[in-house]
Amino acid sequence: MNTLIILLLAILGTIIGFITGLLGIGGGFILVPVLNSLFCDMGIPLNASIKMAVGTSLFVIFLTSTVGTYKHHLQGNILWRCSIVLGVLGIIGSLIGLKISMEYLSGNLHKRLFALLLIIISLYGFYGTKRQNYRTPGNNLLIDNLNTIDNSIDNISSINYKKLCIMGIIVGIISSIFGIGGGIIVIPLLVYLLRFPIKMAIGTSCGMMILTSFMGFVGYMTAPYSFHEELYNVGYVSLIFGLIVGLIATVSSKYGAEIAYKIKSQRLKYIFYTILMIVGVKLLLD
Repeated sequence: MNTLIILLLAILGTIIGFITGLLGIGGGFILVPVLNSLFCDMGIPLNASIKMAVGTSLFVIFLTSTVGTYKHHLQGNILWRCSIVLGVLGIIGSLIGLKISMEYLSGNLHKRLFALLLIIISLYGFYGTKRQNYRTPGNNLLIDNLNTIDNSIDNISSINYKKLCIMGIIVGIISSIFGIGGGIIVIPLLVYLLRFPIKMAIGTSCGMMILTSFMGFVGYMTAPYSFHEELYNVGYVSLIFGLIVGLIATVSSKYGAEIAYKIKSQRLKYIFYTILMIVGVKLLLD
């Protein structure tokens, strides 16, 4: 591995860690396209490179989400029972998604589906952010009052666990297919379907991602693929790429988490959905 690639991975790790801490998402929507380009440049065929990018992305997300979860736990913004429900059901979904990815998706179709996913989520998010009324009286749900005690976990009055279970399976399938931790799916769902405050949704998402990303990268790691010395891969997971990006990301994530608690929730949402739209359009046009 040459010095330039190491430098690129270090920069990528810094960006991914910051985004993970700031937005509570694994950064897979950036990791997958960048890693895919790197693997293709190194001579890996597209059908294999996109799977390698997904598997390695899930490995990185596992490392960063573990640290991110600890940071958000200290802030008291993780509803653990919801994280566990989402994570356990997400594991079931990830097994389904792994089978779909390995047996039914070509490299080009895989990439374009990923791009469409990002665009759809961002459009829905922009629309919902403008129309959502967080203070509808008498709904007995979470209120997005991020600056008062009503935002604490102890004041939750109602959680729809049926919706939560369905969300977990869907997130697991999408996470495993596209190499994302699931945060870009579950955060909007928690906010708009279950009325979670955005920062509590971010924290709960981090807790869920530990389980979903672990099952995902283990699945890609156990899938048979030839060994490449420069990638030091096991199956479709490049351990050397993943460790460089992941370890640097775990350091930089704390700075994103610190900033997240200083930014207004509405602004945080617009940052989140704008990033998704830019990356999705770029992937679709490539």
